[in-house]
Amino acid sequence: MSKRITGAEYPLAKIFSAEFDYTIPSYQRPYAWTETQAGELFSDLYDFFLKEKDDTYFLGSIVLIKEECKPRAEVIDGQQRLTTLTLLFAALTYKAAGAIRDNLMKYLCEPGNELEGLPQKPRLTLRERDCDFFEHYVQGVQLDALRQLEPAQLDNESQRNIRANALLMLERLQQAFGDDQKALTAFGGFLVQRCFLVAVSTPSQQSAFRVFSVLNSRGL
Repeated sequence: MSKRITGAEYPLAKIFSAEFDYTIPSYQRPYAWTETQAGELFSDLYDFFLKEKDDTYFLGSIVLIKEECKPRAEVIDGQQRLTTLTLLFAALTYKAAGAIRDNLMKYLCEPGNELEGLPQKPRLTLRERDCDFFEHYVQGVQLDALRQLEPAQLDNESQRNIRANALLMLERLQQAFGDDQKALTAFGGFLVQRCFLVAVSTPSQQSAFRVFSVLNSRGL
């Protein structure tokens, strides 16, 4: 098995595709972004969308334990961004209609293809204690039901953050675009075509942690 470290820049259309099957390992910390961080991400994306009509937006890097040509990817660094971007896609899907809604759904879940041997499953699987909650309410786009949940009744802080940030994304999309389907579609197109992440992959856990340490210590 090759120990080679690879890194490439991908648009979100590829990051959230069958080429990557993300899993958050149980030893990772829970989803911790609050409305402050999620709101800042949305504001940065929206401002760039308004001001830059052709340029691309760089979302940073993620570090994965992943073998070449195999989609399974353990997320060593990037959980917060991948989860928050999934919340944004869920909010967009909730507000979209018709074929655009169907197109957006594929960034949340792999629809499956028996001919290609692809099972139907979520693009991102959170830690065991949160994965069913995330799959049902977020990747299943049950945001009305999510809104009805009382934060105090949720199992943990991660689920409270997921709920709060999903509803924040809905609110911010409503403020920015209202029910203008054409504008929502344009923003969705911007996200999947012009927003990029660098995925750094290695099949070795030791190597992945070393890459993570170097990137963080050097502020890259």
